Amino acid sequence: MKKILFIIIALFAAIVTMAYLYFSRLNADQKNSESSLYAATVNSALIFSFENDKSILELLKSQGLLQQMTGEEKYAQLISLKTHVLSLPLLSKAIEHQPIFISLIPGKDKSIDFLYSTQLNPDADRSKLFSYLSNQQLKISREKELTKITLTDSSVFYLGSKENLLLLSSSSAAVSNALKANFTAKNEFVEYIKSNTTLTKNSLAQLYVNFSNMPGLLASAIAGNLTGELAVFNKQNAFAYLVYNFSKEKILFTGDTKVNDPGSYYQLFAKQESQKISINNILPNNTANYTIFTIGNYTEWKKSLNEWLTLRKEDKVLLEEINSINQKYRIDLEQIFPKYFKDQMITFQLSTTEKIGAINLTNGDKVGQLLLDLSSDYNDQIKIFKEPDLLYAYFGEPFKKFKRPYYVIIDNYLIFANNASTLESFLNAYASNRLFINDTAYSNAINQVPANAGISFFIDPKNSSGLFSKNIYLPYYRYLNAKNGLKGYTAFLYQLNPEGSKFQTHMLLSKATESLNADTLTIEIDSLTITK
Repeated sequence: MKKILFIIIALFAAIVTMAYLYFSRLNADQKNSESSLYAATVNSALIFSFENDKSILELLKSQGLLQQMTGEEKYAQLISLKTHVLSLPLLSKAIEHQPIFISLIPGKDKSIDFLYSTQLNPDADRSKLFSYLSNQQLKISREKELTKITLTDSSVFYLGSKENLLLLSSSSAAVSNALKANFTAKNEFVEYIKSNTTLTKNSLAQLYVNFSNMPGLLASAIAGNLTGELAVFNKQNAFAYLVYNFSKEKILFTGDTKVNDPGSYYQLFAKQESQKISINNILPNNTANYTIFTIGNYTEWKKSLNEWLTLRKEDKVLLEEINSINQKYRIDLEQIFPKYFKDQMITFQLSTTEKIGAINLTNGDKVGQLLLDLSSDYNDQIKIFKEPDLLYAYFGEPFKKFKRPYYVIIDNYLIFANNASTLESFLNAYASNRLFINDTAYSNAINQVPANAGISFFIDPKNSSGLFSKNIYLPYYRYLNAKNGLKGYTAFLYQLNPEGSKFQTHMLLSKATESLNADTLTIEIDSLTITK
């Protein structure tokens, strides 16, 4: 009996040991197969990915997507890299059908570096590949752990490798930092991307966004701090996984955005039912950008807002202010904004830099009457609140900087700004029907995404040109206005719809139809060989 028991224990121990070794190896193999993904996420905010497959690249080239995503200079580097290195038969075969990641990383002196990450197929011989490269018409030299490759056109790239991982960049620092990264450490961004891999099965390309790293990337292109409409990128702990939808009329990515910070203002909309956007009908025709929020159930949403204010330790101060106002003016604010707010609010900026906010109402005349004692007249139409923070107390972050604004109520909209002259300009445009909704390019853009949304961010490049010129460094401003850059685009829209723990996302770059022709650059039959 003892012998039988001993044999059973020994067999059990052997099975456990073998299982441990098997799954340890399996996990190591899995890490190796995902090494290019881990490398691509190091310090990167934006990652563009596609499979190294000739049929996929043939479709991508018809829209010039690679060129427009990377910019003319970086695209020229990619052409050179592919022509002289990656199109070499042995190397091309070694990375065939492997994912290619193009990561945008902040570099030195306000530059943005591109890191190209991929990995070798299992049957590829790494040592033979390096010998093969040395025998080509390339100038090869070693610099510490990297291989410096000087192409025949004098372009310089740095090649780094680890096991089956291949990294290439014109920046040695970008490659070195990726090689030094710990691929076994927990990486929430990688795990998020892997959890969405089912979305990539039938997609041409993907875009991954790590908003946590966005401030560092934008600092390379934008002067000063991220303020105003760009403040949304400050310390925004969120990820996005977007799939490219092929079209010759637009660049459209769909997928989801996950807000990781439970204290984020955007979490207040996670459980709300998105509404059909209509508040954009009041926008003047010189609107540069806007953010719209819709609220299906204000009573429930207000509970979330109160929790958000408590988290920020602002709830008690605001409650005291509300109670003081109620006593001072013998009113009940709970019978005004919560009762007569409909379902949408907006902040928008004009091409002249002025900022305006608005909410829609179920009964504008009644709200106007209830606010009489709480307001002073500026003129027959425009009034000003006597007390601060009213809008912030009931609607939160978007209206924080409208402390004691001027306002006007018209057609069941409460519109407000920090300067009376801004409202006067708005009223002139509104009365003259000089509205953004009448702009053909704008109406075409919003008709390409769902009419309902929880949160909608919009930028009009043309109306934003003056704002960009004051804040964006010259090389990037030129790219925005270059024919081979983003000049032809008429709208940028990032739209979120609540969907469980995530937001269903549409990201649209709309382009004038007559300008969206197939790019003159062609991609040859051999994998990722790009020629002019």
